[in-house]
Amino acid sequence: MRALLADRQGNFAMMTAVALPLLMGVAGAGLEFTKAMQVKSDLQNSADAATLAAATKFRESEGKLSEEELKGGVASFLGGQSFAQSLTELEKKALESNINSVAKRTETTKGTSFKISTTVSYQMPLNPLLGMIWAKTLTLSATSTSESSFNNGAPLSMYLVLDRSGSMSFKTNTVDKSKSSCANYDEDSWPYPTESTKPCYVNKMTSLKTAVSYLVDTLNKSDPTYKAGGSPESGLVRTGAVAYNDKSSSPQALNWGTKKSNTYIQALSATGGTDANAALTAAYDALKSSNAAEAKAQKEGGNQSFQRFIVLMTDGEMTGDSSNWNPPVDAAVRSTCTKAKADNIKLFTVAFMAPVRGKALLQACATSIDNYYAPENMEEIVEAFGDIARKASGNISRLTN
Repeated sequence: MRALLADRQGNFAMMTAVALPLLMGVAGAGLEFTKAMQVKSDLQNSADAATLAAATKFRESEGKLSEEELKGGVASFLGGQSFAQSLTELEKKALESNINSVAKRTETTKGTSFKISTTVSYQMPLNPLLGMIWAKTLTLSATSTSESSFNNGAPLSMYLVLDRSGSMSFKTNTVDKSKSSCANYDEDSWPYPTESTKPCYVNKMTSLKTAVSYLVDTLNKSDPTYKAGGSPESGLVRTGAVAYNDKSSSPQALNWGTKKSNTYIQALSATGGTDANAALTAAYDALKSSNAAEAKAQKEGGNQSFQRFIVLMTDGEMTGDSSNWNPPVDAAVRSTCTKAKADNIKLFTVAFMAPVRGKALLQACATSIDNYYAPENMEEIVEAFGDIARKASGNISRLTN
């Protein structure tokens, strides 16, 4: 025995045999760490999507769904995500038992708010060799909170300032299935007569009119005082509109409801250059706090306070009556935007298929980045105007963590 212990032959092999599993475990730890980070990211993204979906369903149902139904929706959503599909049935059951959601609604005279918080944890199995030096599983968790609300009605005055320059006749990439062919204008062919071609594409002006109709419909649905054909049409919402090319058109003054503004916009045609400043100034002058007329109109309607909004839309850069960018006109628009924001008028801006300078201008004019939109097709501008209406009326959903 003494001779065996004293014999040093084969020591390296024996030490390697003992240490190799540990070394492999350490090497595997790096791979498992990378995997864990990916799984945690998937878990967090799924939790965020689940709570936001629940908050949105609450708003869309106007509070008709119960807290238990919405919490159940979170669990179902998480169970259907890609990371959960690879789990065994036993692991899926364990995941379900580790989804904890807390939902709360708060009702006031102005409306109802909803908040849902979810914590989900998952025991990720580790490489068996790693279990020799550490653990067999790793606990990963994610927490997410989303909120939404819908109002019983919020008094507001909104002025739409919309581009009707010649480029608004240019085609989008959306096919007009109601026509087999039409004159598809673009920068090269406008304003010269062009033959009809197939397919027929929806132009920018038609896209804008569709988007405004959606905004109007969304505002009306959010307004509990809205009465189609009523006089007044609304007791909460006042809208006005003004179009512009290189000059401002005669405006549609602020009025109760949305019908007059929408009728004005649906009659617009595209021609001319681009100078938004006079039209924007008209909207600002109508809404500014130093002009008591709008506050008086709202007060006579029974509204002691109200929100003021301007929606500024263009598809180009400020050119005036030329075809080239005009820095003084651009600067004038920026200055008017600054005055409006300083007066606490909220500005939404929509750069519809606009060039770089047009986008830069409208980004600068928006009250915040959340109030700036850059749609590139008909579907996106319609959704942008719908989102503006939801934000203005206070019916929104948002992720809060």
